[in-house]
Amino acid sequence: MSPNRQSIADREPCPWRIIDDVGGAFCMGAIGGTIWHSVKGFKNAPTGGRTRGALTAVKARGPVLGGAFAVWGGLFACCDCTITAIRQKVRLSYIYHF
Repeated sequence: MSPNRQSIADREPCPWRIIDDVGGAFCMGAIGGTIWHSVKGFKNAPTGGRTRGALTAVKARGPVLGGAFAVWGGLFACCDCTITAIRQKVRLSYIYHF
């Protein structure tokens, strides 16, 4: 592994990892929700007010999708930290490690 790459074991300790993962998931969901709901609002708005319809849809539904992503990110981080605490070792492979 090159010295520039950060490994999974070098991440924040568990209480702060949960907060970090929740924040990252919220940002990802809010950005994705902004893109998704702006296109959806633009498409469903009447011809004269498409830009206003896109902005209204983003303001109404973008943060909701961000919050949903944050909940899933927090749930995953809590489960990951719980498994790490029970097993007393860091999981390096999330796919093949049982």
